[in-house]
Formats: sequence, C-alpha cells, structure tokens
Amino acid sequence: MHTSLVAIASAATVATVLSSCARSDRAEAASGGAHSAADAGTTPATCPPAPGGIVVSFDKLAYFPARAGMSELEGLCPAVDDTLYDAVGWQANGRKFPFVGAVLVAIPHQGNSPDSLPGDAPEMWTAAGDSVRLPGGQLLPKTLGALRTFGKTLVDKNEGYDDWNGPDARSCRFPEIIFKLNGDGLPKTLPESARVISIEINVRRRDELGTYCRP
Repeated sequence: MHTSLVAIASAATVATVLSSCARSDRAEAASGGAHSAADAGTTPATCPPAPGGIVVSFDKLAYFPARAGMSELEGLCPAVDDTLYDAVGWQANGRKFPFVGAVLVAIPHQGNSPDSLPGDAPEMWTAAGDSVRLPGGQLLPKTLGALRTFGKTLVDKNEGYDDWNGPDARSCRFPEIIFKLNGDGLPKTLPESARVISIEINVRRRDELGTYCRP
C-alpha cells in the first residue's frame, strides 16, 4: 500500500509539472508573437487625426503648412505614400496623405524659377473626401448647387474636347480654391446636380478672380 501511494503521488507531481510547462510555453509563444509584431513595426494606414478637422486653405491643409518642404510634410504623417497626379495632358508624381474620410495630395514644385520657398515645397495640393472642410469649417459641398449657396460662383462650360480635364468652378468666397466637377454625360451647361469631386489649390501663387468677384 505504501508503494502504491508513492507511485500515485509521483504521477500527480509529473502531471502538474507537465501542465505548468505547457501553460508556460503557450504564454511565451503568445508573448513572443506580440513582441515580434511590436519589434517589426507596422506603417499606419492613415495620418494622425487633424485637430479641428481636415480644413483646407491657401496657407494650411489639416496640420500641413501649405508651402513647407516635402521632408517636413512627410514627417507629420508616417502613412505618406507615392501617387500620380493625372490632369489628362499633364502628369506629375505626388505624395499622398490618407486620412479617415479624406485624401490630401501634395504635388512637388515643377518649375525652375527661384523664389523664397523651399525647392521641394509643393506646387499645388489636391483634396477629396467626405471629411474635407473649407476655410470657414463647412464641409466640401457635394454638388454645384450646394457650392452656389456660398455666393457668386464662376463655372466652366462642360466642353468635353480631347485632353480636357473636366469642368471647374470657382467661388468668390473661396477664390484660391478650384472646385473640380464631374461632367460625364452632362450637357454643356452643367445642372445644379453636377458633383463636386475634389479641390485643387495652387499654393505658390494666390489666385484671384479679378473683376468677376468685385461688387
């Protein structure tokens, strides 16, 4: 009887040790996987949120200074990526900054004329998405009719010729912003339902609408 009790106790001890080792191995494997992912690091899919929203203007877009050097801009968002700006007859490499609900694109300077800005400062910016906001904080209008509610608006004819980049609209309230419209399948005189698909801002020169916007 004494021998049997010793054998049972020994078996229980071995089982306890094996169970403990198994738990330890599982915990170590899980911990090791977490450390491996952390050590490897991952590039975030989107830029950090912009305090106050993704507001675009001649001087600033979200938290990006409009005319800062490209290296400074890229340092503000690790999710930056390459993209191609295509204006039908003209293409340029750009840097894309994705946000939740919006995408901003900086197009590097294309000219050779010297100025006071960094050589790699953007020539222009584009912005698209449901979260883009105008300088007053208003969301980017979805249609030409909604854009007109901001006041006097200048609209291109929907010409549709070869190498044409589509119709634009300009608002006297936001003269530096070009509103790109989708004229596909629409008449030459665009209806109020024509969609606003994106905006562009030339940040190396302040665009004016001249006499059109004067009282």
